[in-house]
Amino acid sequence: MATNKINKEQIVGGILSGGKSSRMGQPKDRILLSDSRSMLEHVLDTMFKVCAKVVVAGPTPPGMRCDPKQVIFVKDNKIEAGPLGGIEAILASGIADGYLIAACDQPYLTSELLLELAPDDKSMPCFFDLPGSPIIQPLPGYYPANWLDDIREALSKKRNALKALIADSDVVLKKIAPEKAACLKSINTAEDLTLALPNRLT
Repeated sequence: MATNKINKEQIVGGILSGGKSSRMGQPKDRILLSDSRSMLEHVLDTMFKVCAKVVVAGPTPPGMRCDPKQVIFVKDNKIEAGPLGGIEAILASGIADGYLIAACDQPYLTSELLLELAPDDKSMPCFFDLPGSPIIQPLPGYYPANWLDDIREALSKKRNALKALIADSDVVLKKIAPEKAACLKSINTAEDLTLALPNRLT
């Protein structure tokens, strides 16, 4: 079963939380959803069902309390490098051999979906292959620490497009059922948020 492939002590969670949130107009990580948890807390809670520790690329939200042994906040080493810069910071933490990385604006994620990303070969990046889409879904994804050099090379050449790096790399793709694909949705705009608030996210 997929649940046997992940050892909580071997794979650490990762969350990208340092974006500008320009389309939202306010920091996404601090937005409260209908159960009074922030979007970041939703993703953290889901991660903790799979991983013992989570590395967050981004600042600590004001007033947020968490165990520093379980949640480690790191700063991007590359400024204005987008999601790829955040992933570089997470992998550079050196905490684990592999990281299950998601975005803070993906509160619909489930632990079952994260478990499905556990590859047989933990040295290989692993992503979902969305039904009917020619583009590989980069988040959530399994990012092995040994991919750090490739990411740094891309950043050094100002190739900051995460999807382009994935498309040019040897990766493992996992099929996802169409009815589960909606759980990968990101909340990027105020309109997305309005649609999400009536539903209690768990």
